[in-house]
Amino acid sequence: MKELGRCKTMQFSINLIDETPVYWRRHRLSKHEWELVDERCKKLHEVGFIQPSSSNFVAAIIMPAKKDLVGLWTKKRMCGDYRPLNLVTPEELRQIVLAVKDHKKTTFHGSNKLWEWLVMLFGLKNAPDFF
Repeated sequence: MKELGRCKTMQFSINLIDETPVYWRRHRLSKHEWELVDERCKKLHEVGFIQPSSSNFVAAIIMPAKKDLVGLWTKKRMCGDYRPLNLVTPEELRQIVLAVKDHKKTTFHGSNKLWEWLVMLFGLKNAPDFF
């Protein structure tokens, strides 16, 4: 796995309505899917993105289909199912301010005029991954 950069000047916090641990049992996956999960976890651990845990907060893993290089749905991707945690997370809108010099790079069409973003938007390459 390619080494990725990290923003070390800020940390993201998960505020909860209730601090009672949220645990969701494991979803059924095939033996092959569990092997893919183990392989992915090993790589994420090697680059320092995850670590072993004994937390009472536990999310399930799902393995939705993903397109391969030729556009067929033959691959699998590992995703955390954090819906139970989201149920006890209050609605807060925290947007990351975009550098003024980059506002013009985010311009898009409205129905009758152009707009540009002042905050970080989804879908940009290298956008912070704590959306």
